[in-house]
Order: sequence, then C-alpha cells, then structure tokens
Amino acid sequence: MSQEEAFRGRTHHYLMCFIESCPLKDRCLHWLVGQYGDPQPWALMSMNPRNPKVGGEKCEKFRPNERTAMKKGMTHFYVDMPARVEKAIRQALIMQFGRTQYFEMRNGKRLITPSDQELIADICHDYGWNGPFVYDGEEEDWLW
Repeated sequence: MSQEEAFRGRTHHYLMCFIESCPLKDRCLHWLVGQYGDPQPWALMSMNPRNPKVGGEKCEKFRPNERTAMKKGMTHFYVDMPARVEKAIRQALIMQFGRTQYFEMRNGKRLITPSDQELIADICHDYGWNGPFVYDGEEEDWLW
C-alpha cells in the first residue's frame, strides 16, 4: 500500500490537523492525512488550533511520518510455555488489552507496536517467562 493510499484511507476516522503555522507539519501524520481529506464536508475531526498544547515545537499530538517495524500475530506465542504460565499470561494480556484488542493482536488483525511488545514482555517476565517471544511475523506501518 502506498503512502497516499494509506493516508486517504485514514481521512474518515483519524484526527487531522490544519494548523498552517505548525513547524512540525511537514513531518506529522495528522497534518499529512489532513491534506488528503475530502474538502466537501462541513465538519471534520481535527485539532483545535486554539489549544496551546498543539501546533508548536512540543505538540503533544505530533506523530512522525516514519514507518516502524511491528509484530503481527501471536498464534504460536505460547508454544514453548508451560500450561500454568501460559494461562496466567493469556489472562493478564486479556485484562491489559481487553478481549477484542487482544484477539485482534493474536489473530494478526491488529499490528503489535513496539510499546505493546514491551508491555507484553513485561507481563511475561512478571509471570516468570523469560523464554522466546514468538510472533507470527513482522510488518512495517506508521504509528498512527
């Protein structure tokens, strides 16, 4: 999928930015997605240009236009774990992410970000699993 296709696909449900004076706009996903937005609607989901926390060098909503390697799928994640540890980790992950998000990540429908990978590793370590973390694959995408 090209960058243009990815950005066009986000315009209906992604927070867009139209702050012309922002020094980060050329590198920010919110600005770049906004450039592909449909000009016809009267209202769009966008940043509030009057909010002092957005539109500057330290914008809290800044998302860099960089693709990041993310893991995909966890169907083989528990293969080497003892059953007792597997059950505890699975329950902890469901509690952490919620059933829907956990199963979307497990089945590869939702990519697992680097921060989520760290969280998963921390939970595994908390339950005594230091073995390999086996994901089904890896894919590059933006950290929306």
